[in-house]
Amino acid sequence: MLSSTPTPASKAYRSAQPLYVRGDNHPVVYQVLGGYVLLDCDSLDGRPCIVGLLGPGDYFGPGLSGSLAGHRAVAKAGCRLHRESRQVFQARLRSEPELALTLTTQLAAREARLQQSLFLQQAAGLPQRLAWTLAELFTECGGPCRHGHQRDINLSQQELAAMVGGSRQSVSQILNDWRRAGIIDYTRHYLCLENRHKLQHLLAS
Repeated sequence: MLSSTPTPASKAYRSAQPLYVRGDNHPVVYQVLGGYVLLDCDSLDGRPCIVGLLGPGDYFGPGLSGSLAGHRAVAKAGCRLHRESRQVFQARLRSEPELALTLTTQLAAREARLQQSLFLQQAAGLPQRLAWTLAELFTECGGPCRHGHQRDINLSQQELAAMVGGSRQSVSQILNDWRRAGIIDYTRHYLCLENRHKLQHLLAS
């Protein structure tokens, strides 16, 4: 028998936890209150491919479109989420013009980043894809660095490799070079921005 206990509207995740998987009928809309959510799917060769990293303020979930989930969503450790049904969220959109504007702006920016990422996958080498992705992540999702640098992001090198379409070993070699050059730093779970000007120079080169 199904429990009659309602799902809490807000929840904190102490460890990584899947929220839904591709193909799920999951008519829920989430908002990230703190921490990060990974959106991923499997590539044609079976390797995980991360298609998005969402941070505080971002809305997501199959409830936005009303269709089956087209990807998997994983709340990273330390993430806090608010959730509501598609029906409740749609009612809020009709009564809150500012929410509708915020959502439209977010989805347009997300689409633009996805298109740029697809272009770079076809036209750019791994170092340029890596530099562009890091610049976007530090700008859109980064926060004050807890390790004394300019900004940081809660992302492992393996996850970063899955975002840029490179192997873990190749990405690590490039990051090691950039670490020695004073551009970035990293720990096991965090990537840190040490010098934004140098990172921007990589994008222009």
